[in-house]
Amino acid sequence: MKSPIVALLMVFAATSAQALGAESAAAYLTPAFRDGALYADVFSRAIAFDAAGFDGSVRRVSGSAIYHSITGAAAHPRLRIDYHYDGRPPGDGIVEFRDDGATSCFDGKCTPNTDASGLAWNPRLWGRPPGTLRVGQSWIADIAAPWELGTPGRQTVTVIALDPVSHSVTLKREGDGDGAYLDDPLETILVRDGHSYSVTVQPGRSHWYGYTTFRAGVVVSDELMVERPVILVSGQLGRIAARQREYILLDAMPPA
Repeated sequence: MKSPIVALLMVFAATSAQALGAESAAAYLTPAFRDGALYADVFSRAIAFDAAGFDGSVRRVSGSAIYHSITGAAAHPRLRIDYHYDGRPPGDGIVEFRDDGATSCFDGKCTPNTDASGLAWNPRLWGRPPGTLRVGQSWIADIAAPWELGTPGRQTVTVIALDPVSHSVTLKREGDGDGAYLDDPLETILVRDGHSYSVTVQPGRSHWYGYTTFRAGVVVSDELMVERPVILVSGQLGRIAARQREYILLDAMPPA
């Protein structure tokens, strides 16, 4: 049993944290999936190259996903996903989150969660926040391996806004790293005067930045941009200095 003095100190600490605008991180960042609930989002991704003297090059992918929570309150939440990438046939499967979201499983096959964005909080990319959050607070996240829109590197996460009524938090993430992204094709096509040239990509140092809003651990909106200098190489053109940028956009929407 706690002594009256210890109990009083605990109450004082909690009251002081509220007075300073600090809120429990778990209330904002731990996914609160409800059994039987539906979640949905729409997303897009663009990959662009800009090289002087050549036409602009861009590739875009977009789609939507609807999640039906099967066992949302379990230690390993399971959801059924129905997804549709535009221009491709729709698909479906069972998604399960493990390791607090750092590992994701699809139809029983589990892999590190390396998606740049997604349905919920992912400590693999966001790091481990402090126990309480307040506006203006920052922490460092070290990303150990390549991921969908970035390289291994160091990222700073900053609390931009808190809404204690809806348990919503907006975070800014900004980081740098060297090397290739996960599944980075490292090749593209340049066009000049109607002629196409296949080139390989030698990446420079990447810099990424963006804003994400979570509501009780579920992503409400997400924007992330990554930019890097590159050298484009081919036997016909030689070496060309260029710049590459990629970005993702994801927003929650009412399920149809």
